Amino acid sequence: MPDNYTIEKRKLVRFLVTMPLKYAKLAINGLSGTTCTHDISAQGVGLITAEELPVNSPLNICLKVPDNGEEIQLEGEVVWSRQVDVSKYRCGLKLKGLQIKPIPLVLRTIYSRL
Repeated sequence: MPDNYTIEKRKLVRFLVTMPLKYAKLAINGLSGTTCTHDISAQGVGLITAEELPVNSPLNICLKVPDNGEEIQLEGEVVWSRQVDVSKYRCGLKLKGLQIKPIPLVLRTIYSRL
């Protein structure tokens, strides 16, 4: 088995879709920024960021749906983070509470580009 082989641990399908996103760390003087999603599922969001987000950091996030600008407010927690390039990080968030419906979001994103 190759060294870079990984076992898929996700229980839900992730959809590769890029959507604008704002985030804020839930702490006084916390991190905040704008970025985009890498992928989404009913219980998680993958992000591309310019800064490392510490694991276990709680975040408020706001997805902006491309077709009409609707903003979806969510809470999540960083479950993993790794540097992929200079000033470029990928991280995974587990959403808290309410699950999102990723298929309608993906379809709305696709239709907005037609």
